[in-house]
Amino acid sequence: MSTSNQIHLLQRYQQHEQTIHLLMESMMTSLNIRELIFDRSAQLQTVEHLSRAYPFVELMYSLDSKGVQRMDSAYAPNVSERKRRSLGQGSDRSSRPYVVAARDSINTVAVTRPYLSSATHQLSVSTALHLVDDDGEDQGYLVLNFNLQRLISYLSGDARRSRVHPWFQSIYGLIGGMLVLVSIMLLYSAGASMYHLFETRGNIATGAFGIVIIITLGMSIFDLGKTILEEEVLVDKDIHHYDTTRRTISRFMAAIIIAVSIEALLLMFKALLNDGASSIAGTELIDAVWMLMAAVAMLAGLGVYLYLSREPDSVRESASN
Repeated sequence: MSTSNQIHLLQRYQQHEQTIHLLMESMMTSLNIRELIFDRSAQLQTVEHLSRAYPFVELMYSLDSKGVQRMDSAYAPNVSERKRRSLGQGSDRSSRPYVVAARDSINTVAVTRPYLSSATHQLSVSTALHLVDDDGEDQGYLVLNFNLQRLISYLSGDARRSRVHPWFQSIYGLIGGMLVLVSIMLLYSAGASMYHLFETRGNIATGAFGIVIIITLGMSIFDLGKTILEEEVLVDKDIHHYDTTRRTISRFMAAIIIAVSIEALLLMFKALLNDGASSIAGTELIDAVWMLMAAVAMLAGLGVYLYLSREPDSVRESASN
């Protein structure tokens, strides 16, 4: 996950912080803490059951009174083997945020703020309960770990889209790759035309303009394919953040404006050099002027959009504070 996406994720956590804490506290209080602290098979069954209804549940484990893990962690089925770490039984977790938060909260659910999980190396939120029995004997801690990104997606109703997002990326990757391939073919065609022009020694001015048009078209298509690959495949996007759509629209419109402007200039120069047919030259010159005006109108529209979609002052002030 990119740094910008982590920042957006933490901002969305702040928006839902109270709801998240209430949800996690209710989940922890519904569990049989005394049984789960000492029974790993019960932990596995509980995590599997919880992950079916709440896909953001990652793992569960118990610690003794000193914060040392009693048994290996019970991972949810949706946590891949690649994301699981070797930390398990005997690991000293006494300095982890959830132990620090729950140490003085006897028989009370403690919820942490987001932190980097040592078990999955993902941004996580944990809830822990420090259990002390009626005789005052310290039974240890039960910890339930949640993946923050999946949790926010669940609260935003975005869980289904997250599951099919890799398929969308594959399709965008195919489209972007094909556009890049088409641009390479156009550049090859421009190179072949240039070689043919030198070989036949035809009208260099007319042939050169045709080659420039092909190269410009190839450049525009390449820039479009590059933008699709960068925006939809290579970069982690937070579609709920307004800045993501703003950036994507800006890049696409900039590519179109550049392409139209270059084509208008080429058409204008071609019209000025076309001395043999004044009527045709005049028509081409008028068309070139209209194309330039269209590019200017698109640029002005983009400027208005960027101004109207800028980050509100209140949001900037809250982020800086």
